[in-house]
Amino acid sequence: MANFGNLHASMRRHPMAMYRTAIVGGRRGVHHARCYEGIENMKVIAICEIDEERLKAASAELNVPGYADYVEMLEQEKPDIVHAVTEPTVPRHIWVEPAAEAGVKALVIEKPLALRPSEAEMLAAAHEKTGLKIIVNHQRRYLPFAEKLLEFFADDSLGEIHFIRACTEGDITDMDTHLMDVVLFALKDIPITHVWGAVEGAEIYDVPHRQCPEDLMAIYTFENGARVFFESARTAFGTVDFPGSNPRCNLDFWGTKGRMWWRENGSWGYQFDGMEQHFVEPTNFGEADKF
Repeated sequence: MANFGNLHASMRRHPMAMYRTAIVGGRRGVHHARCYEGIENMKVIAICEIDEERLKAASAELNVPGYADYVEMLEQEKPDIVHAVTEPTVPRHIWVEPAAEAGVKALVIEKPLALRPSEAEMLAAAHEKTGLKIIVNHQRRYLPFAEKLLEFFADDSLGEIHFIRACTEGDITDMDTHLMDVVLFALKDIPITHVWGAVEGAEIYDVPHRQCPEDLMAIYTFENGARVFFESARTAFGTVDFPGSNPRCNLDFWGTKGRMWWRENGSWGYQFDGMEQHFVEPTNFGEADKF
């Protein structure tokens, strides 16, 4: 599995080819379609949406054919790429098998990637059988603070990260995957060796395909010895009475040479060895991620 930014980079390495992209989802999908406007060798050619009014509006706005049936769109348009932008309650695997059978090269889907091991195994099997690339849209590792984190890795300002505190106001299908993706990014995607976890609140969910705990607390130990304290709850540390609106992702990175933090709608900053004062500036996710 890969991130959406990796797909863009891959396609740019083949500038002579033109890639045909189909969109699933007539609400946020329209915004995601705008991402392709600046890429010369990628073109949006169709959109799929089950709501008749949204389909009509999205088709007109993007000036492409609209379909209410996903399989029909694949058969008629034969896209190279499918970008499925649907709610967390919609199981992701329903897009995979039809795309693989239709010869789609890459499928971009929203989180959560899978809700059960069986779904994840099916995604992996589709990739192994047909070569279909499955990309999940975890865009936070491409935000300005993450770019700065890369600089700190390069010049060793932070040193080796040995502890991360990660908290979010949300559930497992909501912000957890974004939060964990940034954790993995900070630790350079090294393997996890041990996990301790506790959950509660699964009984509140009666939405099909979204039976998941409301509250989660876990400690992850990584291959290099780093530990991550991970909390996901409506009253998670750092989210209650936080100034501003909807703090969502909260991260503290502790390294051998200093500390860096990021609050999604609050502030981000750092202080390293030799700095008398910490650096801090406000953050606004809506401004950092236009889409």
